[in-house]
Amino acid sequence: MINSTGHVRSTQGIMALLVGIGLSFGVALSARADDSLTQHVDSSEQVVREEAVIERGHVDLGPKIVDSKPEILARDDSGETPLWRPLDNLVFRVMDSGKLQVPSDPSYSFLHAREGESYWVIPQTQNPNVVWLGWNTQDPELIKVMGNGATMTLGNLQGPGQAWLFLQDGAFGAPTVLYDSTASSQSDIWVEANTHVHANWAFSAPGAYTLSVRWCFGDSNSPQCVADTLRFVVGDEAKVEEARALTTTALAASSKANKQPSAHEDARQQGGNREFFIYGGICLVLGVITFVLVARRTKRTQAQIEEAREEVRRGFGSESGA
Repeated sequence: MINSTGHVRSTQGIMALLVGIGLSFGVALSARADDSLTQHVDSSEQVVREEAVIERGHVDLGPKIVDSKPEILARDDSGETPLWRPLDNLVFRVMDSGKLQVPSDPSYSFLHAREGESYWVIPQTQNPNVVWLGWNTQDPELIKVMGNGATMTLGNLQGPGQAWLFLQDGAFGAPTVLYDSTASSQSDIWVEANTHVHANWAFSAPGAYTLSVRWCFGDSNSPQCVADTLRFVVGDEAKVEEARALTTTALAASSKANKQPSAHEDARQQGGNREFFIYGGICLVLGVITFVLVARRTKRTQAQIEEAREEVRRGFGSESGA
C-alpha cells in the first residue's frame, strides 16, 4: 500500500504547477511517488537511551519489541547507522526554515489560517533543512505479533498553538486530515503491518509542545497497548528545556483501540482507491470520445470513398458511350 511507487509524465506547464504547489506548502507529490519510503529495518538495530534533539534528517515513530515488550521508539535514520531512541529522551525541533505560507485554497480551511499567514511544517516529502518525521510498523519482531496492523492514537496536545497531521494524496487531491487539535481531543489512525508512512505536521505558533501518542496492536478484544509522549520545539528560538519540562496527560484506554479502518483512518488506501476511480473514469470518458470521433471519421471516409467510386463509374460510362 504505502511502499508502492508511481511515475508521472507531464508537460512542462503541469510540472511547473506541481512545483508551485510543492513550494507553497511542502506537499508536492503523493508519498507513493517517493522512492525514499522504501526501506529495510533490521532486527539488530540498536536502542540508544541518551538525550537527543533532532533538527534534520529522517526519523520514524513506531512500536518496537525490546526484551519481549513493546515500546514506542523513534527510528533515527539521520546518521550513518539507523538506531532507535526512546521518546522520553527525544525532542524534535521544527526550524524556521520549515515555515511556509498556508494556501488560500478552501480545502485547507481546516487549518484556520488568516490570509497570508505562515505555519511551521514538517512536510510529507523530505525537506533537507527540516526534520522528516514519519512512522513505520517494520520492526521484524513486531511484525511477528501485530497481526494485520496497529492503531496509532494522537491527542492531548499541549502548547502555545494548534497542531495538525494530514496527508496530501497527490498534487491535485484534497488533504486528508488525520489529527486536528482544534476539532477533537484525540484521533485514531490505522496503520497496516510492515508499512512506512510520511505526512504533513503543521504547527500554528512557535514554542514548546507535547503530543500524547499510543499504539495498540494484536487481538482487537484484548490488544497490547503502549503509550508515550512526543515533544516538539517549534521555531529557532524555542527552548528545548521547556519541552522537556512540560507535563503530559496519558491517553485513556479505548474499546476501539485496535479496530480496523473505516472512514478516513486508512487514508492512504482510500486515496489510492479514489485515484483509481478518478483516473479510470477519465480513461473511460476519453475512450468513448475517441471511439465516437473515430466512428464518425470512418463513416465520413466511407461516404467519400463511395462518392468517388460513383464518379469513376459515371466517368467510365461517359467514355464508353462516346
